[in-house]
Amino acid sequence: SSRDRRGTEEERRMSARRLSLAEVIAAALNTSKSYDKVARTLQYGSAFLLVTFFKNRSKLRDILSKVKATTGSCRRILRWGKWIGVLKNMNHNIHTWKDLCQWISDASVAMFFLVENLLYLSDVGILELDPKQRRTLAWFSDFFWLFEVLPMVPKCAHELLDDSKKSARYEGALQRKFLYNFFDTFVAAHDLGIKPGVSTPARHLLGTITSLIGVRSVYLAAKDVVREKCQKKKE
Repeated sequence: SSRDRRGTEEERRMSARRLSLAEVIAAALNTSKSYDKVARTLQYGSAFLLVTFFKNRSKLRDILSKVKATTGSCRRILRWGKWIGVLKNMNHNIHTWKDLCQWISDASVAMFFLVENLLYLSDVGILELDPKQRRTLAWFSDFFWLFEVLPMVPKCAHELLDDSKKSARYEGALQRKFLYNFFDTFVAAHDLGIKPGVSTPARHLLGTITSLIGVRSVYLAAKDVVREKCQKKKE
């Protein structure tokens, strides 16, 4: 009957949507960046819940504490050796102030990854550090993180406000990039103890928001990959 045919067509459309979503998720999971952003969301999200809703001792608080600790360790492992690729791909042809902002950010990312690798070696006992040395490395980690995100704020703001024509997709990516770096500047500044700054709960909330922005960026990038593959198949 016509009703059965309509039902079958609707089932096919729903199946196609599910298949497309599955393909996008599979494409996203092919990148280490997706694992980092998901782990980051869990890390900051659990930290926010711990300081706002689960201050008293409970089983759920213990679980959230373990989630925060394990996701932090996971992210540190995912950073292993990344400083090499960042240094290799850096653009040293600086002609404008925006080029300089990008160079400072890239150099800071490389140094951040290197310091994080040293902290991981300390975590597993390969590199023996006394508490003072470890605090110093942790300070440098936060310092380089701040100068990873801070220079990108004026760069992204300028690109958003200029009069050049942009596609909706590119402008959306630029907006996410601006918000990500703008909010993370406050998070990094908090970790360095810069005053005045945001409170600890606000720090965790901003970190959660930027993590979700990162997850969405990874999802949309994976969606583009799947779309290109589908177009190639049609050709």
